[in-house]
Amino acid sequence: MAFIIWDIGTRSPTQLLKDLGKVTWRGLWHFALGFVILIAGAAMMLSLTLVDVRHEFAILEAIAVVSGLLVETLLGTTIRAQMFSR
Repeated sequence: MAFIIWDIGTRSPTQLLKDLGKVTWRGLWHFALGFVILIAGAAMMLSLTLVDVRHEFAILEAIAVVSGLLVETLLGTTIRAQMFSR
C-alpha cells in the first residue's frame, strides 16, 4: 500500500489527472460494453424460458453471470496478455 501511495505522490498533478482521466474513461468504456453484452445475453436467455418466466430466467441468468465471472477470473489475465503481446 505504501508503494501505491508513493507512486501517486511522486507524479506531477497534470500527469496524475491525465492518468486518472484515462483510467476513468477506460473503466467507463468497459462497464458500458459489459452492460450491453449482459443485456444482449439476457435478451437471448429470455427466449429459452418456457413455462415460468420469472423463475427460469432468474436461474438461467444467475448461471450465465456466475460462469462469465468464473471465466474472467480463470482466463482473463491470460487472454489479455495474449491480446496485448501481438
